Amino acid sequence: MKLNWKYLNVLVTGGGSGIGKEISKQLLNKGATVIVATLLETEIEHLKRELGNLPGKLITIQIDLTSHQAIDELLQYVEEQNLKIDVLINNAGTALFGDHIDLDIKRVNTMLNLNILAMTELCSKVAQHMIQKKVSGSILNIASIGGFTPVPKLAAYAASKHYVVAFTQALHEELAPHHIFVGAFCPGITRTPIFDAMGLEQNSKSTGSVSHISQKFSMDVKDVASSAIHSLENKAIVSLPGLNKIVPILGLLPDRFLARFMYRAVVGRSAK
Repeated sequence: MKLNWKYLNVLVTGGGSGIGKEISKQLLNKGATVIVATLLETEIEHLKRELGNLPGKLITIQIDLTSHQAIDELLQYVEEQNLKIDVLINNAGTALFGDHIDLDIKRVNTMLNLNILAMTELCSKVAQHMIQKKVSGSILNIASIGGFTPVPKLAAYAASKHYVVAFTQALHEELAPHHIFVGAFCPGITRTPIFDAMGLEQNSKSTGSVSHISQKFSMDVKDVASSAIHSLENKAIVSLPGLNKIVPILGLLPDRFLARFMYRAVVGRSAK
């Protein structure tokens, strides 16, 4: 069933770039009121210039979702705008590429805080908000195809996305009696600024490198965002875009085999 976006308020975390920005753009074109929460003030300036004149209404807030009380402050801001949240899109997330023992553990902890703890708290508090406001709402958690298989060199990131998929499926059942839909959208490789965060810079890749291979198999961000919106409209509990739909089949294989296979695919290759 198509949602009437013209009458919906959508909160998009991490909406200042990448998939989140494109989702925000497409929803604004559908007439939605989109509240974009993002970390960088510069991204907000770009959003206002690029998306400010689209049919819907753009509202922005600069916030670090990993900071203390950040989510309470975000929801307070929404209340101050006299808005109710009809749809939450938990898109904010990051990744780190490399052998786990070589990664800065502080950066790993920040990643896990954002990918897991902030997402979990947002689901809880936004769901409470929806119940209090008597909203038959929707929550879409952006996971990854990495949530279906072990991924060496992305061990902690992939594990965080395993969490998102399992958490979403359980929460969907818990919130169904309150008429709140919860789904997980699991994109594959999408060329967005997250690759820069992993050290796989978009404009710096040599033949045979992990970045080069990723580029060859990456999906267009517009197609990924469109698929995410489609999954919301069709209430797909777990959805994967394009050919990525075959990835869950890998779950029939032993995890140890998958981990070994994935490791051999990247070992010896430069990052970029």
